[in-house]
Amino acid sequence: MPARAILRVARDALRASTAPRVDARVVARATYARASLKGVTPPAQTASMRGGGARVAQTSSNLIAEPYAGPPRRPTLAEWATTSKGWRYAYEAATSRAKDAYALSKCAKEVRGFTLEGFKQEAKQMYKMINASSANVGHGKTLEHETRHATTDKTQSDLKRERKSREGGGWARVDWNLESIDECQVVRGRLIMANANDSNGPGFAQLTTRFRGKQRFAAYDARGRLVAGDPDEILDVEDFWVFEHGLKIPNARWRLAGRLHMPTPRAPV
Repeated sequence: MPARAILRVARDALRASTAPRVDARVVARATYARASLKGVTPPAQTASMRGGGARVAQTSSNLIAEPYAGPPRRPTLAEWATTSKGWRYAYEAATSRAKDAYALSKCAKEVRGFTLEGFKQEAKQMYKMINASSANVGHGKTLEHETRHATTDKTQSDLKRERKSREGGGWARVDWNLESIDECQVVRGRLIMANANDSNGPGFAQLTTRFRGKQRFAAYDARGRLVAGDPDEILDVEDFWVFEHGLKIPNARWRLAGRLHMPTPRAPV
């Protein structure tokens, strides 16, 4: 064997003998411990081998799936004819409608007694209750028991932060009254599964709901002086709330998971 070949074989043998060894158990542990969804930890393989099955401890996914940002702009006839915007618009619209239909079908299958009209009635009740409870919270008070059960932990933190902001701005009392709910429409349905490859496993269904109605709002300082709003003015209000329900999760119920802020439409140039 040539001397150069002998040196190459010796060098390769030396590298093999000094390379660090990888414990297969460590690799497996790291693989099965990796969460497939923020806020949801899938079970380790050893748990399923023991017969523990899939368990999702969280009551919320702690995120909003594909947040609704209003209807997409419809392409013009010129864009349909000369660019790919028209085909892209058609594809994305069809895909979104398919996702909506699938999320509603999962709710009908997994959520006991679910109907779209029944959900809307429950959403209206939660909309009024949470708004009223949030307006009445102040001076160290906490949210009412029913409101805490109807909101996720993240939403409760948001409401608490808003309360502190109001108090910092000198708002000692808020008078809020719901005059009417003129429209309650589900505009988006999405799913968040604990395992993206298992559509029949545990997860969460999210229904984004648009409320249009009339409200009264007035804020007062500690001396009873009006500092914001007008008690005699009726406001036209549009809100987008995301309600979430666990799928194959114990003690699941509809909860408010988020309130979306729609972008302000640009004025025509």
